[in-house]
Formats: sequence, C-alpha cells, structure tokens
Amino acid sequence: MPSHKNSFKRIYFSGAVYYVVIKTKNNYPYFKEKIFCDLFIENLKICKQLKGFKLFAFSIIYDHINLMIEPNNQFNISKIIKSLKENAARNINIIMGYTLKQNSPLFVGETTSFRLRRMRMRLFNLFKGNFEDFYGNKINIELYKDCFFEKFGDQNPYSKFKWQISFYDHYIRFHDNHLKKEKDWDYHYDYTVYNHLKHGLPDNWKYTSLNYPELIDLIEK
Repeated sequence: MPSHKNSFKRIYFSGAVYYVVIKTKNNYPYFKEKIFCDLFIENLKICKQLKGFKLFAFSIIYDHINLMIEPNNQFNISKIIKSLKENAARNINIIMGYTLKQNSPLFVGETTSFRLRRMRMRLFNLFKGNFEDFYGNKINIELYKDCFFEKFGDQNPYSKFKWQISFYDHYIRFHDNHLKKEKDWDYHYDYTVYNHLKHGLPDNWKYTSLNYPELIDLIEK
C-alpha cells in the first residue's frame, strides 16, 4: 500500500488544552541564536492575538518549541501551529537575508548590487514581509535584521530556516477523576516551563513562559 504524506488525521475537541512540540528540520539548533528566540516570541504574541487561543505555557529550546494551548472554536490547533510556523520561518529568513524562493543569502558584501538588493528587500518588507500588518499588527523586521547584520555582517553562519514537517500534540485528558486530569496538566506544565533544565540550559534561561507572564492565560482547573 503506498504511503501518503500528511495522512495522519487529528481529532479536535472543543475546549481542549493541547501540549504541542514543534521541531526544527533535522533538529538544527537555530534557537541558540537569541535574535531568533526574541523574534519567535514576537510571532507567538501576534499569532495569539489573531487566532484568539489561550496560552498557558511555552519554552524555546535550541531545536524545538514546547507549547500549551487552548484553541477557540474558530481556529483549531492545526491552523494555529501552521500559522505560527509559517510566519516565524518567514520572518527569521527575512532577517537573515534569504528570499522566500532562494537559498542564497542577500548579505554578500558592501557592493552596489548588495545595496540595491537591500533596498528591494526593505520595500518588500514594507508591503509583504509582515503579513500580520494586514490585521493591524506589526513586527519591526528591520530592527531585527539590523541587529542580525550588525552581529554577523556578511558571515551569516545559518542555513535557511526550516521546520520539521507537522508537529507532536497531546490532548490534556478530561477524566471523570479530577485528580487524573490535574496530574496530566501538572506534568505537562512543569515539563514545558522547566524543559530548559532537562536540556542542560542554565537555571536563568530567558525563553520560558515563567519570564513572560503578560503572555500567559490562567487555567481554570
């Protein structure tokens, strides 16, 4: 029997809370770069506003993201993660100087052609680089791009950003036994917010929801 790409079908539950893991392609550690981490959080913030989901916890590790999300009735978990991944990848690649269709970076030296490409890229960003702008939200891509270029110049060490296809999700079970639900919730919450410790990152790791209370919703257990 032939295999079919993305043949896995998800089951959606109204009012469900999902633990989600999204990974970079080939587990590449893009998120060692703090500029990418900060930009991802900006995208997460805007995605939350646009898609109207509740966010209970998150953490950014070098090669993956952990999230705890409750979708609303309009956008299911697949639509939320698709939007988040697409916009984050697009914006990360823009600040690295990659076009949307090519793998060669635009930061190749202070030549006339380089400056012209940079100018075209700036115009592109104004009109197309931030699709969130159509909804009245904006990420200052130019600021992130300038920070990245100031740090690396024309020596960009990263290949074009790509996510692993699809994502892992776990539905926080609603049992008749309230204690079982609480145990499932507590396990995944602690696993998410303290995931940096499991991976040997410092105790004061910045990119956990414990440091972003303004982004987090309160759970009604």
